[in-house]
Amino acid sequence: MNIKYYAFYLGGLMAIMSATAIAGENAAMDACRKAASEQAKGEIVEIELEKEEGVEMYEIDLQAADGSKWEFKCDKTGKIVEKEQEFPNADHPAFAAVKKIDEDEARKTALATYPGIVEKVEYEIESDGTAVYEIDIKTGDGREMEVEIDAATGKIIKSEED
Repeated sequence: MNIKYYAFYLGGLMAIMSATAIAGENAAMDACRKAASEQAKGEIVEIELEKEEGVEMYEIDLQAADGSKWEFKCDKTGKIVEKEQEFPNADHPAFAAVKKIDEDEARKTALATYPGIVEKVEYEIESDGTAVYEIDIKTGDGREMEVEIDAATGKIIKSEED
């Protein structure tokens, strides 16, 4: 086989392999899109392929008609491995039904551990059903902390520096 035909053959083979990989990616993304749509009604506003701890996952953001937002993490098989629902405020019926402490109490708890200025508060229900206040704080030493307060117990669940 002369070099010109070999290059042509190799180019064709690479094109076929690339098309197969793209088809596989589309199938995985479609499976994730379908799985998210079955768990929450609304409009998918973004799908992103991300790498978490060395594993590729699709992150799917969905906007529901009631103002809540859903975030799904989906593996390449189309299985939802994590979901979180965010609400526009703490009075949203789904969040209010499970919270036992109010936002002021959650802020006080977060600021007692991380003194500073509260920049943002989000109201979420995690994959396991736990309602949390996610509080972003700019500390006096310039750090940006994200503190999750359990809305039922008032205890800090998680804190990390952004």
